[in-house]
Amino acid sequence: MKKIDLNKAELKNVTKNERLYTFSKDGGMLLFKGEKGTICSYGCNKDEHVVFIVTNLGEYSTSVTLNFWDTDHKHSDITVKIGLLPHVETVVSLKEESAEGGVLFLKRKPGRLKTVVLGTPVKLKNLTGFAFGVAPSPTDVTLEIKDAYITDTEPEYKVPEVKLVDTLGQKKITDWVGKTKNEEELKAHLIAEFEKETVVPESCSPYGGWLGKKFEATGFFALEKDDKRYWLKDPDGYAFFSAGLDCVGVDGDCNLTGIEAFCDYLPDKDTPGWSKRRFGDEAFFSWHKYNLYRTFGENWYEAWTKITKRRLIEWGENTVACWSDMQFIKNSNLPYVHILRGFPRTTKNIFRDFPDVFSPEYKEESEKWAQQMEELKDDKNMIGYFMSNEPNWAFADGLNIAAVTLESEEKFYSKDFIINFLKERYGSIESLNNAWDSCYKAFDDLYTPVTKELLGKTALRDLMDASAEMIREFIKAPALALKAIDKNHLNLGMRYAWVANKEVTAGCEYFDVFSFNCYRHDPYGSIQHIVDLVDMPVMIGEFHFGALDRGLDATGIQGVASQEDRAKAYRYYMHRCASHPYCLGAHYFTLNDQGYLGRFDGENYQIGFVDVCNREYPEIVESAKKTNREVYLVANGNIPPTDEKQTEINSICY
Repeated sequence: MKKIDLNKAELKNVTKNERLYTFSKDGGMLLFKGEKGTICSYGCNKDEHVVFIVTNLGEYSTSVTLNFWDTDHKHSDITVKIGLLPHVETVVSLKEESAEGGVLFLKRKPGRLKTVVLGTPVKLKNLTGFAFGVAPSPTDVTLEIKDAYITDTEPEYKVPEVKLVDTLGQKKITDWVGKTKNEEELKAHLIAEFEKETVVPESCSPYGGWLGKKFEATGFFALEKDDKRYWLKDPDGYAFFSAGLDCVGVDGDCNLTGIEAFCDYLPDKDTPGWSKRRFGDEAFFSWHKYNLYRTFGENWYEAWTKITKRRLIEWGENTVACWSDMQFIKNSNLPYVHILRGFPRTTKNIFRDFPDVFSPEYKEESEKWAQQMEELKDDKNMIGYFMSNEPNWAFADGLNIAAVTLESEEKFYSKDFIINFLKERYGSIESLNNAWDSCYKAFDDLYTPVTKELLGKTALRDLMDASAEMIREFIKAPALALKAIDKNHLNLGMRYAWVANKEVTAGCEYFDVFSFNCYRHDPYGSIQHIVDLVDMPVMIGEFHFGALDRGLDATGIQGVASQEDRAKAYRYYMHRCASHPYCLGAHYFTLNDQGYLGRFDGENYQIGFVDVCNREYPEIVESAKKTNREVYLVANGNIPPTDEKQTEINSICY
């Protein structure tokens, strides 16, 4: 074990009082500088762990960071964000090889919330420094740092005996307007919701489209363009702007592995609420589900289905969006979008989840994968399908996947493609050497690992062009396999997290709609950016807004000041989407609040239309009812989009 001397840290936006460190709401860090490859004389080994023992003394959850550099100290190359609950002594540890960026989301550890690795991968041998910090937050954040060290063994993740959630799964230590007081109140509210009758909004087609505009019916959802804009049209031909909710299901599964002591009460393991997920022996429990079971008994699912279908119709949410319960989709007979499972991989991936796309294996796996659409190809309620969501490789801004391929010692088929690509571009090795300022004797020399840091601008530009062709093949093989099976439904694309450069859009010609997830307060500029790159209609797969005034203490990716501001934010966002002539709709993430103790990876955001007790947030619900009627008038040019904006705050997310 090597102790990290906190007194040697350079404090940036941090004030210190013995073991207490207060970080500015704009973010701050303890910066440790060193010579190249030394991590400030503490060592540099992929098998070592950087460890901080930390207690978050604030009222809310917070996002701490570990940053790594291999260049200067103005901007970190890799930032690892880790969520912390309040008032819980937590072991924050990170294996140093994580700085190389091979994995985007790290496995959750007891006491911690979500951990995500962002930025451009670095080489451990080149590291010049690291920092421990806090991301921007709505308030200053005070941490007690008990210890800090580097060790070659993974630490033990001890958690204190502290009760954080009550018997209903709500945050225990605070109160708020709308908090359910006890089980009797829970049951009375849910039974009253169950007994309500459905009220269908006016001007609504049977599929939830708009009776105010009709095109030629095609029997399935399809694209249409009039003199103003692109539209979706439902199977009967009515204009359809897709307003949807992701994760429509009895959600809320908390990963309680190692932290069951945080709960006031948990039922026996054979009670509805417990589940075994795909994560091995980890323990998952859903208070969302258990609260329904304790109210309705064995018929809890049927009761939830009736309540939820009525709500979606009344709210004007005409699309059951990604990761929703397929049984609910069948039972409710509502329009939906489908996201395919398990995007094709190869035995050896090039970087994160980017396959060896020119291998015969990739084409074979694509054809097998596409078979899952066979049972859905004739479903008239399906608007279309997403091929995948937020490919992990695309989180690395400016990623030159061809350069990464040449840097590898693996014998990828894609390496053959890159070398042939360069042969066609230059004709002779002499021409390539002149352009690259290199001294290769033959093109086959490029099979020997090529160090990216030694490549010049021309070489990197050539390889970025090759990267675009690799990304095109990444899309082409599975997209064609899907169309061979399903010619009825729209290919809605990949739901990219963002598009850092034009190369990422390669292959979009195989989509019918380009989709991306847009966590902004105003989506219009992002929509226009994508349209400028692809010139095709777009759909937004995710957005949300969270506040800190009720129930949970993390806002999610976009933070606002209150529930009233969530209502304003939803309306402003959807109006701005509808006002863009290329936008076909947007889907809000999610129906339910996430569990206070964190879902499978540790996210615990206040982002739902309903809370853990299945109680509506009335402000955003009423906003949705109004907004989802207005979007057609905005889209058709009958009314201007609203200019009423929400009050924004720094977000708490990880």
